[in-house]
Amino acid sequence: MPGFDDYHHRLSGPVGEGLDPGALDLGAGTDEPDRAAYGFPASGDLLELTDFADFLRFSAELTGFDESELRDTGMAHEHHRTLLAHRVRDEHALVHLWYVGAWPDEPPASPRAHDRGLMWRTFHGAAPGSTAPGHGSWAEAPQDGAGR
Repeated sequence: MPGFDDYHHRLSGPVGEGLDPGALDLGAGTDEPDRAAYGFPASGDLLELTDFADFLRFSAELTGFDESELRDTGMAHEHHRTLLAHRVRDEHALVHLWYVGAWPDEPPASPRAHDRGLMWRTFHGAAPGSTAPGHGSWAEAPQDGAGR
């Protein structure tokens, strides 16, 4: 299983695996790379992600997780529906949805969306209260709280 450094490297920009930094075409007076060179929709064309397979492929490129890892969250179809429900769509909002489980400035898409967010997977953690404390934890009496 990849560690934090692997994910950090994959998320650190267009120099990641399979991407050629020399292929960036910043154009005259713009800070935007040539998105088509990387298979991304043109800026503002997230409307074209109505096909689930395209959505998943694009999400994998944006998040640094592969398609099977995104499917394993159990949120892929729900996140696709969330994207399609928004009239204004951008890459930052989509990444936020995958990592946090909510569209920016909105509550989580579902009760489990936050718990399944990619932010927890980047450091092999779990959302507080979302998983059992572990095998054998029942063997010790709970603390009485006096030390708090």
